[in-house]
Amino acid sequence: MNNRAAAIIKAVLLFFILLGSTSETRSQDPTPTPTSKAEKNKAKSDQAAATSAAAPAPDPSATPDQDPWRREVMTGNWGGDRDRWKEKGFEVEASFTGFVQGNVSGGLRRTSALNAAFKTTFKFDLGKLAGWKWWSAEIGTETRFGGPVLNSLGTINPTNTGAFIPAASGTVFTVGTVAVTRLIPLDLKKGNLIAISVGRYDILDLSDEDFFGGGGIDRFWNIAQIGPLTVLRQVPLMTNLGSIAYIRHGEPFITFALLDPNDHSTDPGLKNLFADGVTFMPGINFGSKWWGKTGKHSFGVAVTTKKYTPFDALRQIIIPGPALGSIEPKGGSWSFNYTGRQYIVEREKRDGWGAFWQFSYADKDTSPVTAFFSGGLAGNGLFKSRRTDEFGLSYAYTGLSDVLKDGIDLVTQGGRRPRAEHQVEAFYNFHITPWLRLTGDIQFIRPTRAIADFAVVPGARLEFVF
Repeated sequence: MNNRAAAIIKAVLLFFILLGSTSETRSQDPTPTPTSKAEKNKAKSDQAAATSAAAPAPDPSATPDQDPWRREVMTGNWGGDRDRWKEKGFEVEASFTGFVQGNVSGGLRRTSALNAAFKTTFKFDLGKLAGWKWWSAEIGTETRFGGPVLNSLGTINPTNTGAFIPAASGTVFTVGTVAVTRLIPLDLKKGNLIAISVGRYDILDLSDEDFFGGGGIDRFWNIAQIGPLTVLRQVPLMTNLGSIAYIRHGEPFITFALLDPNDHSTDPGLKNLFADGVTFMPGINFGSKWWGKTGKHSFGVAVTTKKYTPFDALRQIIIPGPALGSIEPKGGSWSFNYTGRQYIVEREKRDGWGAFWQFSYADKDTSPVTAFFSGGLAGNGLFKSRRTDEFGLSYAYTGLSDVLKDGIDLVTQGGRRPRAEHQVEAFYNFHITPWLRLTGDIQFIRPTRAIADFAVVPGARLEFVF
């Protein structure tokens, strides 16, 4: 075992020792959580910091912003500037995340990777800034640092999504989001309105999920646990789009998006906008109350007119190849997906943990992944004394296109036909303070490449919120 792999194991073991020493800490019953998501997260973060064994006891005379261990963000309120800017219609958010990960067993060979990501978000309430009521804008940047992501496993799914965007290696900066939104109120008392958005988006940032999502920064690492992989052929993770959504009772009900099918992770994409076709993406969401707990069910379809083969490059996954011979590209690539979430323990709105599952299918002539399933348990507050800590345990199955498996050059695969990929991932996100979060993660993978052995991939992630 090399020194970097040993360091990874030690870091993960140290994390779980810290977790074990704090999870038994007794505390008073938590106070009721606000129904506003922002207020809820702040209240939970303040409480967790106060009970954390890793932080000094707060000064009872100090406000949360004056006490560096209770601040929601590391740099505080900037002498009140943050609040003043927000009142005038401007907000700024920033975070830095470091990753260490390696395969200590299996794969094609043992190796490790050190990466980092820096993200900023600038939000503008144009009603306050310019008198444009119901208008808002957002700009987001993303920078990744470090060497290449792990490429020694023989997998189709990257094991670290946060270090794979906007590129898989080097120092790469991109403006991931430049968007404008117009709200059209219908019945504000009932939370009914229409939202129209246009611009450039990082699709993962649009995912507002309780149990998964997060782009590899907040929850699961492997892209297989974050979203249906079949959709990636029609819907790049970073591209230009226009969308309209009917929001009912404060939740999106019917959505429709029109996207450029080309990935524009490292370029604006305006000169050749829709040059190769267009993607249509309708969706519908239903709420449920099973056993008195909140649930949600989403159905989506993506269809693109762009022509593909299963071997065409995808920035977000690692396609085995090349093809043995030429394959004729075909248009009309499609995918269908269904996602369900169900709370098992629900304390307040968006506070608790539960089950999630995803099913998706895609066109075998154009997509490298034609069948996908994932399911697991995730959420926050597994331990009574650690209400803000998130956790997750999930399994994912990735089935490859028969066209890809039949057409691949087996010489590049050690003479053995590619197979479906199976992956299990578990993580625990330990909130040391509201602005400092340490995550331990481990993945068990049977890779796509048949010559690769069953792999064990631990990792550790440290996030600073500024």
